[in-house]
Amino acid sequence: MTSAMSDSTTTLIRGGQVHDGTGAPPQQLDVRINDREILEVGKGLPSNGNDVFDASDLIVAPGLIDLHAHVYHGTGIYSIDPKQAGLKTGVTTLLDTGSAGALTYGTFHEYVMRYAQENIFALLNIAQPGVQGHPNIDPYLGDLFEIRHLHVPTAVECIKAYPDRILGTKVRLTASLAEHREANERAGLSGAVEAANQTGLLCMVHHLASSIPQPEMLEALRPGDIVTHVYHGQKDTGFSGPDGQPSKAMHQARDRGILFDVGHGVGSFTWRTAEPACQQYGFWPDTISTDVHVFNLGGPVFDLPTTMTKFLYLGMSLENVIQACTLSPARAMKMESERGMIRPGMAAEITTLRLLDGHFDLFDVDGQMRSASQRLIPVTVFHRGLCVQCDT
Repeated sequence: MTSAMSDSTTTLIRGGQVHDGTGAPPQQLDVRINDREILEVGKGLPSNGNDVFDASDLIVAPGLIDLHAHVYHGTGIYSIDPKQAGLKTGVTTLLDTGSAGALTYGTFHEYVMRYAQENIFALLNIAQPGVQGHPNIDPYLGDLFEIRHLHVPTAVECIKAYPDRILGTKVRLTASLAEHREANERAGLSGAVEAANQTGLLCMVHHLASSIPQPEMLEALRPGDIVTHVYHGQKDTGFSGPDGQPSKAMHQARDRGILFDVGHGVGSFTWRTAEPACQQYGFWPDTISTDVHVFNLGGPVFDLPTTMTKFLYLGMSLENVIQACTLSPARAMKMESERGMIRPGMAAEITTLRLLDGHFDLFDVDGQMRSASQRLIPVTVFHRGLCVQCDT
């Protein structure tokens, strides 16, 4: 259910366990918002005649940010309606990562972003048509099949035409998506980084079953660039052998400021990789994201809170799990002055969640199950003057 707040409506979110997004321990606080911004945060704030939302048994967090999603609804084979991954799941901001390229971005901007209730931003696919190709759907035409589609000047022109929404570039480095032509993969990587360089923006790389060695791919990236699908479990994952030790190149890249993102997806998160990487070697993700699309919305991804729950199960603290879906992605997007924290003056984007106790089955992309004793579910979202009851 969605209800609207009028321009003059102020709401007091009272008594919740406030996780401010920074990873600091929670505090029981009140948060006063209007339809635009957070007005006040403190203990025992008076109602002053405001609408009061009782959050006494809830987690109060900044609006969740999904740093890897596919929501170019109506075009291509992957994307879903933003509504399916947005407010009703606790997510206020979605970064679409490469669904559109320079030839297709205009319609995404005009006919999807403009009408969505969620904040939607994009990384431009260096391949002009955008994301293509699924091995079970004919004809199989990958992003990087046609090297002439990897045209840096066109990408730069498109990015400059939409500076408020396009935050960088994206490339999918998988050999089969380049028709097993190593030169095409290399052109995709160099083109995505070059277009990001020319516009001063970030580059996100999907590197999975690629012809390009992982150390070489990482060396091409710059501080602030993002490697997604970090726990995918393929032979080139970078976690050496069955013990899951992170490669030297991964440690060096992190030291240089390269960010590592979950990007769960339908083939990119395995317990056999994530458990040793996180639990034994402490290689936790910088950001937790879903890579939600048509082929995983019904499982194993479902939504961002389910993916967050998997990292709670692995042993990541609740504070850090929330940080990895709020302030950390906001910083990656260079939006930390606007969203990602509960602070006066920040956007009035608030998600309330409940931490349930019980027995919950969590599946990876191989169908392997783990039983968790706790689960996060979204309850309510405050966003752009709306109060939205989430699907639970």
